[in-house]
Amino acid sequence: MIHRSDANSVPVLITWDADPDEWIPLDKRLQALRTALDLCRHQDIRTTFFVTAEAAEAYGDEIASMQHQGHEVGCHGLTHGTEENYDQMPEAQQRAYIQQATERLAAVTGGPIRAFRAPRVKVGATTMKVLAEHGYRVDSSVCSQRIDFVSSNLINPGWIFAPRRPYHPHERNAFRAGQMPIWEVPVSATVAPFISTLLRIFGVGVLKILFRLLYMESRYTGKPIVYLAHPAEFVGGSGSGGGWKYWRDFIKPEYFTPSFIRAHGLRLRNLLYRASGQMMIEYTRDLFAYMASFPDVVFMTVEDYATRCLEHGK
Repeated sequence: MIHRSDANSVPVLITWDADPDEWIPLDKRLQALRTALDLCRHQDIRTTFFVTAEAAEAYGDEIASMQHQGHEVGCHGLTHGTEENYDQMPEAQQRAYIQQATERLAAVTGGPIRAFRAPRVKVGATTMKVLAEHGYRVDSSVCSQRIDFVSSNLINPGWIFAPRRPYHPHERNAFRAGQMPIWEVPVSATVAPFISTLLRIFGVGVLKILFRLLYMESRYTGKPIVYLAHPAEFVGGSGSGGGWKYWRDFIKPEYFTPSFIRAHGLRLRNLLYRASGQMMIEYTRDLFAYMASFPDVVFMTVEDYATRCLEHGK
């Protein structure tokens, strides 16, 4: 689906999920966003920041910096609260949340919001319909052919069989191709997800291997490479700790209830995290430089990709 003039390019979409992370002091969250912006500036990368509407209202200067540097600001929901799981929310609640989030985020950015990623990447066909009605052109919540235990989604059967290339979702199934006007641009995976959480566990070497595989696929199919990262991972000191005091933070009874696991996944996955905040900064800088070193790599925002490579080249 790449436009003829871009036939040899490899589209790389760096996307940031700027979750509210209310347990992190605001000054540290702001510093994490500035770090993400600095990493992008260093490699001249234009990216998409998916920001929750409530959090965006506290990130005014940083949102302005994103726009000044040419980044896209997309919607990451209203609150990112436990209730905001779009795969289970009633339609009326989805409509209310998406409308509020869109209006409040547009008020902060001063312009229309065209890209969406659901909190905890949980969506359904109803979500796609409501997003299209509100003028969204792209969603990037599906993680095609991905299986992992390091996210809040665990194993999503819809992901396993979802198309790997961008597609229009089906009106009854967000994980099948259909005729809805909105585009789905999946987060990349080759079974293992191309996300910063994996970087936090295995280090930069594994992510470089994964990128090379995705790059080879893109050269053959034109499929974009979509990387999902979290600025909040730049906050913190050491990696995983030890001792009972550390362990008990992850084995509280409420973390093993079906409702918690359905919303947040397995809390025990935090014990796998090894990289400190400073290490994540260094790993990310290394990974971005590695991506930029490949021939024909073109960094794009999500909306730019939809405009240049999907709508003009379909």
